[in-house]
Amino acid sequence: MAHPAKSFVKMWPTWIALSLLVSPGAKIHAATFTVTSQVYMDISIDGEQIGRVIIGLFGAEAPKTVANFRQLCIEGVDGGDVVSGDGHGAISIYGQYFEDENLNINHTCSGFLAMANRGPDTNGCQFYITTMPTPWLDGKHTIFGKVLDGQGVVHKVEQTKTDTDDYPVKPVIIDDCGDHPMGGEFTVSDDPYDLWAWIKAAYLPLGMSFSILAFFQYIIRKLDSYTNVDDVQDEAVPKVPAKID
Repeated sequence: MAHPAKSFVKMWPTWIALSLLVSPGAKIHAATFTVTSQVYMDISIDGEQIGRVIIGLFGAEAPKTVANFRQLCIEGVDGGDVVSGDGHGAISIYGQYFEDENLNINHTCSGFLAMANRGPDTNGCQFYITTMPTPWLDGKHTIFGKVLDGQGVVHKVEQTKTDTDDYPVKPVIIDDCGDHPMGGEFTVSDDPYDLWAWIKAAYLPLGMSFSILAFFQYIIRKLDSYTNVDDVQDEAVPKVPAKID
């Protein structure tokens, strides 16, 4: 007979099943960041819309960098390099370049938004989004935001075929961008199981948020009870040594 917990999990979407894999007592050391504003970017590849990316900006950790990025988004950009469009241009609201800001945030996971540069204090308009942990970039680039929704779109861009000079064979364009509404400041972390941050980022009503959290706690308790029953049954079965001829 199939394990009741396994049968139950199969009835729910993958994102619910994944969240249940983490024990409530598990300790994960994660850094937290305050999201003070949000922006969106609508992305296309070779003229075909592939989706929207919503990014939370860390205005408390990197206020100068966030102000520059938000202004570029509000005015509208058609790529990271708004000067020459080939990855060599640089401009900011402070001049061609501005200095690094808060290099203490590390590249611990995918989804971090950071400034591309040519060395210390050469930030302009170019940025990147991580698709995996990149510790070799720690202390060299200013991280000032994190993808809240649309990381799959980022990975589609990552998988775009490039030429020998590492330029996309098909044009990748930010068709539209700007401010994205939010209900108030909240925190996110580099913990992939930070469910509460996901709920707040989704701007759900408070009552619904607590209902979702209560539902997850209920399911976790049920799974724990199934596990405990199986453990008791296993202990009750006498262990018969294997017969050796």
